[in-house]
Amino acid sequence: MENRTTYIDASLLVSPSSFLTDERVREFQRKLYIRAKQDKEFKAYSLSDKMSLDYVIEESYRRVKQNYSKGTGVDKMSFADIEKYGVSKFLKELQTELRTNTYRSQAVRQVEIPKEKKGEFRMLGIPTIKDRVAQMAVKMLIEPLWEADFITTSYGFRPKRGAQDAIKQIKQNIYDGHHFIYDADLSKYFDTIPHDKLFVLLKERISDKGILDIIEQWLTAPKQLKNGKLLSSTAGTPQGGVISPLLSNIYLHAFDRIVNNSKSKFSKANIRIVRYADDFVLMGTYYYSREILAHIDSLMTRMGLTINKEKTTI
Repeated sequence: MENRTTYIDASLLVSPSSFLTDERVREFQRKLYIRAKQDKEFKAYSLSDKMSLDYVIEESYRRVKQNYSKGTGVDKMSFADIEKYGVSKFLKELQTELRTNTYRSQAVRQVEIPKEKKGEFRMLGIPTIKDRVAQMAVKMLIEPLWEADFITTSYGFRPKRGAQDAIKQIKQNIYDGHHFIYDADLSKYFDTIPHDKLFVLLKERISDKGILDIIEQWLTAPKQLKNGKLLSSTAGTPQGGVISPLLSNIYLHAFDRIVNNSKSKFSKANIRIVRYADDFVLMGTYYYSREILAHIDSLMTRMGLTINKEKTTI
């Protein structure tokens, strides 16, 4: 008999229950995905109670610690502090708040990250770990609803997809004759998403008031500036939040749908879209007409977004 050595990731040995919580979450997601895929009119109306389930809270904490552990929020609490305090106690308190509707989002700590261009900064909003865990719980519950809807050529912040997949699709489009490329750059996309328009899209798949209310808390949570002052938030979703990438995809999915609509100007002009988060390219077989360019500007204006003309090229 052939000898085989099995190597196990040591980090997984810390908590054997993580296998169970992960699988239970994935099973729930599979069922929700199938339901949404089969019925384009389906709306989830009873997800609030799922946020505080033991396996959802435990899995949320595990995923946040694994993928969103950097930085502390306005409460300055780190994972080391939580472990010293007691993870079970910490999660139990959050669980109780979610079950009794007494959970309240805290402010996000604003951090400046230098961009490649000298003198420019990207503004991140860092939530507390408690808020990150709550956001992960909601993200896990609602993501399958939109994964059932998202177009195949959207690659950013999605399960089992990445930048290399987007590059392959662009190469394929070029091979197919789509040589004219509109390379778009949106100005401060995460900071400018209009809340009212985003909620119109969220309500296409969610009718659960509890879920919608808690998302609104995160979107309107004030920003704590470097000097400690709080700045109210009237638009955008904090770059640095766990649920922000999903919300950003949900919003731009509206544009994806227009481009792919068989009756749209884009479809009639044989234009394809490849999108990675807020970066997208439109690829056509003919040079872009003034009509198409004006149509893009008009759509973005209606969505409350701005094309950065200096960085957008054909």
